[in-house]
Amino acid sequence: MYPDPITPRAHPELLSQVAYDPFGVMPQELPPAPRVFTTAARIERARQRLAAGSIVDRHCFNHLIKSCALDEPLPPLPPADGPPDWGGPLLVWLRPAFHNALAWALTDEARHRERATEALRRVATACARYPWTGHEHQEAELAARAYDLLAPTSFQAADDNSFRGMLWMFLEGLENAEHRGCNNHNSMHLAGRLAIGAATGHLQIIHDAWYGCAHNGEWRYGLIHTLRHDFLADGMHWEGTMGYHMAVLRNICESFTIMENLGVDLWHREWPTTMQDELFDEHRGWGPKGNKFITAAFDAFLYQAFANGDYPLLHDEVLGNLRGAGAWCLLFNKAHEVYCEPRYAWALRHINRGEVATAQGSIPVWFEGDFGEVEFVRLEERDLPSGENPLESDRAFSLTGRHENGCSLFPTNGSAVLRGDPLDEQAPGARLYWGPHWAGHRSPAALHLDIHAHGRRLTTAPHLYQSGYDDPRHLTWLRSTIAHNTVTLDGQPMFPYDFPTDSLWECDRWRDTISDGNLELFQVRNDFKVVRASNDNVYRGAKLDRTVVLTEHYLLDVFRVVSREPRLMDWAMHCHGVEISTEDYESVQLGEGRGYCHLTNARLHPQTKGWIALPCGTAVKSQANIWLGGAAEARLIIAQDPEVDQRTPIGDDLPPQPRTSLIVRGHAAQAVFVSVWSFGAAMAEPTAIHGGADSDVTIELRHQENNSRWSLPLSGEVTLTQAVL
Repeated sequence: MYPDPITPRAHPELLSQVAYDPFGVMPQELPPAPRVFTTAARIERARQRLAAGSIVDRHCFNHLIKSCALDEPLPPLPPADGPPDWGGPLLVWLRPAFHNALAWALTDEARHRERATEALRRVATACARYPWTGHEHQEAELAARAYDLLAPTSFQAADDNSFRGMLWMFLEGLENAEHRGCNNHNSMHLAGRLAIGAATGHLQIIHDAWYGCAHNGEWRYGLIHTLRHDFLADGMHWEGTMGYHMAVLRNICESFTIMENLGVDLWHREWPTTMQDELFDEHRGWGPKGNKFITAAFDAFLYQAFANGDYPLLHDEVLGNLRGAGAWCLLFNKAHEVYCEPRYAWALRHINRGEVATAQGSIPVWFEGDFGEVEFVRLEERDLPSGENPLESDRAFSLTGRHENGCSLFPTNGSAVLRGDPLDEQAPGARLYWGPHWAGHRSPAALHLDIHAHGRRLTTAPHLYQSGYDDPRHLTWLRSTIAHNTVTLDGQPMFPYDFPTDSLWECDRWRDTISDGNLELFQVRNDFKVVRASNDNVYRGAKLDRTVVLTEHYLLDVFRVVSREPRLMDWAMHCHGVEISTEDYESVQLGEGRGYCHLTNARLHPQTKGWIALPCGTAVKSQANIWLGGAAEARLIIAQDPEVDQRTPIGDDLPPQPRTSLIVRGHAAQAVFVSVWSFGAAMAEPTAIHGGADSDVTIELRHQENNSRWSLPLSGEVTLTQAVL
């Protein structure tokens, strides 16, 4: 569709010209204001809904008027003798500026316009008094929205000059922001830049937001780069968590909405993948050759979730459940208005706690919070269908992702979600991660396994602490390998945290190697589902290989480790609801190594061979059977994880629950760690195991009325032979 576009590596001066527009994103002419947050046509339709007595619109409008606080004085200007903390004072004027400007557009009441104008005057004065260094996009967007909504009646010349100068200072602040590449911060800067360009009618600023631009000799990637490169070929954002995926998609949706207001439809465009480094790419997610649609980014929310909407908490994850997908923007509301996709209607029903939204029903959750008091103007759907469960039907998403027989594969991101019954929220599920450590927001946790059962996380990864990235545990616990459900060698975190770094943001592109794992098998039959992956890049001289088999009632986990020399090996799983008294168990010292220093009350299980059965699970009880025969003199250690953080992941029903570490420790050149996890009243009972780390593995077990024989070969598919007892 497009000629091969030039890159900033070759001709940045040509790429910066407004006339250069190979993707056809530039408007031919700008419509009259308002055109940033919304349009005159949408405002008129909102007025009509209010006049007709719409329950939802009247509810949101009342909250908007309350937030305008006409009877309260605006906060005073900051002192002239020293700069304030910019994040606070600017927002206390910018929010009333935007809210009152929107109220004025809906009511024509002069008091709203006067308050909005006065609030902008105070922002302009503050910006002129002190240099503004920038706070990502929020201030710039609010200022652009307020200015744009007030612009139709025109300002006095002095105000207009002052306000445009204020917007230019915001733009300068965005220019000076450090993050200029593929990361989520840059997408925020670009969304703020685009809002300013649309508000001021400056085509160069609009062009810069999409194609990129230079400032003080340094290039900044544009939003087109985000669409072509940073949303991977399977739909996931490259930084690897649903929280940051949500943050970037929010910026894209806001930018698409602004362009829609300018008369350019980008919602239905396709974007060719980048095939090589454009200048300073932060990750290796190039290709494969083909076109991507932004719908794949919405699909990722659906297919990365377990059947009840929960997400694993691996890496710097803040989003706990699909219910929270509207935390920073009403993403699926806009997506459904644009695409009328039944799966997105289902997502909205899930977000609305299972209730279908209707014009005459209760107020849906997306119109209850702070978003509702403004978004009711530009979101017009009030009656929504019940939708279609996305997990029910097979489909491909983007270029490499696929959902098959209730299971989802993200080969570029490096993850797969297995679901025992995709339509049963209580059914077991598992997610295996083997992706590259190419983003600073990731933890050294190759082949990490999450197990889900009875609508809850049975095993999990640590998540962000209440004090955020400044918490020292973030580096010494969350960025350790032993804190995750995988194997640690020699008590050291995996590459790229294999040295005593003080940085939270290590990634493999800073070193002369890669961290990539390999998908070995994705086999999804009706009676069982399998994913297998390996990695020989995160521990020098060692290969890790994990096979996960999920059935309706139990899960098999076979973890092979092969090293060139004997090493200390710790297979760890961090579980909820392990109820076992260890007071009489022999204590063991785990040392002060990174991660290990946070484990307390470590005890040796007295059993020294065979299978150990442990109860676990905070809902309906489950059971873990852990084998000690895979490494010479292997022992099971039970330890207490650090005290849980009280920062509840967004969308979760419950705060984080205490976790217990189960660690199988051995010292060997080769080991195979095997566990069987049972869910429900009938437990799977392992009876025999054959094979090792460098051979085929066969596991025999009894479950209910069947004897089952599982064959997990070194190459080829998993097979199951059953016999009735």
